[in-house]
Amino acid sequence: MQYILDAIKSKDRKKIILDTDAYNEVDDQFAIAYAMLAPETIELLSINAAPFLNSRSQSPKEGMEKSYDEIFNIINLVDPTRKIPVFKGSEHFLQNKTTPAESEAADNIINTVRSSKEKIFVVAIGAITNVASAIIKDPDIINNMVVIWLGGHALHHEHTREFNLYQDVDAAKVVFDSRVPLSVIPCAGVCDYLTTTIPELEYYLAGKNKLCDYLFDIVKNYTNNPYCWSKTLWDVSAIALLDLPESMNAVVIPTPILTGEGYFARDDGRHPFIYIRRLDRDKIFGRLFEKLTAL
Repeated sequence: MQYILDAIKSKDRKKIILDTDAYNEVDDQFAIAYAMLAPETIELLSINAAPFLNSRSQSPKEGMEKSYDEIFNIINLVDPTRKIPVFKGSEHFLQNKTTPAESEAADNIINTVRSSKEKIFVVAIGAITNVASAIIKDPDIINNMVVIWLGGHALHHEHTREFNLYQDVDAAKVVFDSRVPLSVIPCAGVCDYLTTTIPELEYYLAGKNKLCDYLFDIVKNYTNNPYCWSKTLWDVSAIALLDLPESMNAVVIPTPILTGEGYFARDDGRHPFIYIRRLDRDKIFGRLFEKLTAL
């Protein structure tokens, strides 16, 4: 696993597939734009729409379809001439750990990994259904891919019933148990330091360009009570791990066992994974704002 960590930390250009529930809240939009605007370190091969279910969708299918549309919206705001393949993801979460949720997105992962001579980084910033489905359909793809996932909470947290993970626990179990090279960025306890405010975004982004205005507006309009309110831009961390690896502190440890109740169980004999245990909020936002305003 150390060679995977070294590959993540290198400044070499990484080929990535971004798997995103882009309409879920407001942070995916920042992550998509960041991935498009970091060509020195990231070659964005394609984007998959992931399912989600919350107050912004009436079903996982609707969440995926809204995300699909929002992906194109961000692409057009960054560069309307750029043609990035976008694929629809699964319309439902996994029913069990052995039956895939069929989708264009899962097939895109398989086809891209199978045809590449280089490692493909699959960066998942939503429910990991599409990735798990691809692994169920074609288990051998784990030999030529690395999964970066924003999901779950820190190992020291009281539970791991986090939105991305708890929407599809079976999918998370598939990925954790598959032995795919995996790096996990936990939410509570690690990524929640990646927090900004409306005044900060107004100062750095508002009025700079159409993309920045859109990103500022969707954050500003996300709450009905903006007084002393802050927002964590969770998903930006997954792109920063590949673009700005020095902003993260990573360790290789045994992969935990995920229970159905939403807890991590420890087994020191398990295969290793890369666990992100700390991040530098200021470095990440500094890089992000530079990229967004350079358009």
